[in-house]
Amino acid sequence: TMSFASFSRVSSRQRQQMPLLLLLLSCFPAITNGCTNILVTPGASAKSEPMLAYAADSANLMGYLYHYPSIESSSSEKTRKVYGWDSGEYLGSIPEYNGRTYNVVGNANEAGLVIGETTFGGIEKLTTPREDAIIDYGSLIYITLQRSATAREAIQTMIDLTDQYGYASEGESFSIVDSNEVWWMEVIGRGRDNPRQGFVYVAARVPDGYVASHANQARITTFPRDDPENYLYSDDVVSLAKSLGLYEGVSGDEEFDLQFSFSDVYDPVTFEGARFCEGRVFSVYHSIVSDPKDFHDKYADYVRGKDFTSRMPLFVKPSKLLTLDDITNAMSSHYEQTPLDWSNDVGAGMYHVPYRPRPLVWKYEEEYYCNERPIGTQQTGWNFIAVVRPTMPPPLQAILWFGVDDTSTSPRYPVYASSTEVSSAYGGVGTQDGNPSPLLDFDISKAFWVQNMVSNFAYARWEQIYPVINEKRRSIQEDFVTRMVHMDDHALKLYESGNIDAVVNSVTDFSVVAGDELHTVWWKFYGQLFAKFRDGYEINEKSGEASCGCDVKSAGMSKDWKKRIVGETAGKYKVTGMANGNGVDDDGHPIHNDDDNAGPNMSTMLRQGQSSAFAVQESDVPKSDESLKASNKLKLKALQ
Repeated sequence: TMSFASFSRVSSRQRQQMPLLLLLLSCFPAITNGCTNILVTPGASAKSEPMLAYAADSANLMGYLYHYPSIESSSSEKTRKVYGWDSGEYLGSIPEYNGRTYNVVGNANEAGLVIGETTFGGIEKLTTPREDAIIDYGSLIYITLQRSATAREAIQTMIDLTDQYGYASEGESFSIVDSNEVWWMEVIGRGRDNPRQGFVYVAARVPDGYVASHANQARITTFPRDDPENYLYSDDVVSLAKSLGLYEGVSGDEEFDLQFSFSDVYDPVTFEGARFCEGRVFSVYHSIVSDPKDFHDKYADYVRGKDFTSRMPLFVKPSKLLTLDDITNAMSSHYEQTPLDWSNDVGAGMYHVPYRPRPLVWKYEEEYYCNERPIGTQQTGWNFIAVVRPTMPPPLQAILWFGVDDTSTSPRYPVYASSTEVSSAYGGVGTQDGNPSPLLDFDISKAFWVQNMVSNFAYARWEQIYPVINEKRRSIQEDFVTRMVHMDDHALKLYESGNIDAVVNSVTDFSVVAGDELHTVWWKFYGQLFAKFRDGYEINEKSGEASCGCDVKSAGMSKDWKKRIVGETAGKYKVTGMANGNGVDDDGHPIHNDDDNAGPNMSTMLRQGQSSAFAVQESDVPKSDESLKASNKLKLKALQ
């Protein structure tokens, strides 16, 4: 979804009318959206199955699983309305496809094709499309999935659609995966005043055995001109840059043209691009390369935004073949064990929370500062990890492990891309089809809201709650993997018998039930989390305990956090009279000497309206240790 060069819910046409000052002021709050893709080739996969992971991140985006049923049309008079995926703005109509379209579920189709994206925006003079442009990047994905069976077909379909109907978006990186090939295509429009519709592009096939990633920053630099098996490009990708004064060179100088870098010309790296975008790619590559220390030493300053010359490689070879679990972990990153780890500074609080309020860039005393932007982030609408299985027949090839909200907290369930229905808990119509996201209509029947309840609850006490969530996600995924083995066996037998309709019906039922079940399980899990961690405690079942059948405890504060409080408050919270046995144990529980001369207890004081008991000033603390002994026991017990 929208990049750091974009403005949330503001169309390109609307931006033209914005005063310059307002436009500049809108930049900082808008640095909130983005996406992350991870592309895994068959040779880098433990099962020789290509994978594509995608997080669609935008605070405006509802977490829906889209569905486009296959349709048959023989009339050229039927049209399809096109709306901007980001803006919801009606862009125009195009003729419906003449023939049969593929069934599409989410970002995969029944032929085993999967498409993802991240927006990089690009240079300003090319971010405003022509007035008559109709196809935005979101509609381009779903229309292409309906009309293409392979990655190479998809690339050509995207070119043909935008050449004919115009490209109505900013710079994009597309991930295009089928059962055999993994492609990465970067595009940017030709400009508002260019008589030629569409975009310029470079497409690179990811070498087998390698992994690629992109995250809102154009990354393809130089490319060969004589290798159509691995690189495709538009005929004017260099000449357009020259005509706009973006790339100087002698006309016809082929050697000079070979030095042309798509990324450096059309989306030069800035601090924001390195820190907020390339940092996410770094977290992926750093976690899978054979020598993480060497990778860190080479590129840490680059992703910190300090050195733009040491750019990371386009692809990396993983140290081992990757599994679904490995990609799940990569998509859960908050920069743990990287130079951008932000879970230990003051902003993380006592529970080491790897989240901060937006915007990403903020100002203090005339200086600008930033928050980090990891893969796991609170404003994700939906996410998936797609697995394409080359050895399976087409109806069984593409599997979407689909989830909603934050990629690090959301559970995913398997959806066969040939499914003709989707779970009502996850399904919905998106803005690209003229349906505004109902983000102010809380609906407990939708997985998006239940998952947000879980993740937002965890954000308050991350260190304690997140491990419980992660273990639950792991067990759910393991269970679904086991159940899929049986579903595959059953579906293959039906396929071998020639009953394709029965295959599709079976996998549809499986996918719908899986989504419905997960929604029910996750709603119950939220209740369990709430009961276990309410009010700052951790409450666990305890057999034989008479009062509640449970054990109630508080983790208290870590030694480091106590040290910080004491160091920053200059004795404000110091308590006297805790000597001679009146203190706390290692778990923070009070230890008292017995004293029969205790004064009025806390409950009595509260009934008498003595609220000042909660506002003890340093000057009010008795100086005598003996004077505290009588009241310590009851007061501290009441306050626990």
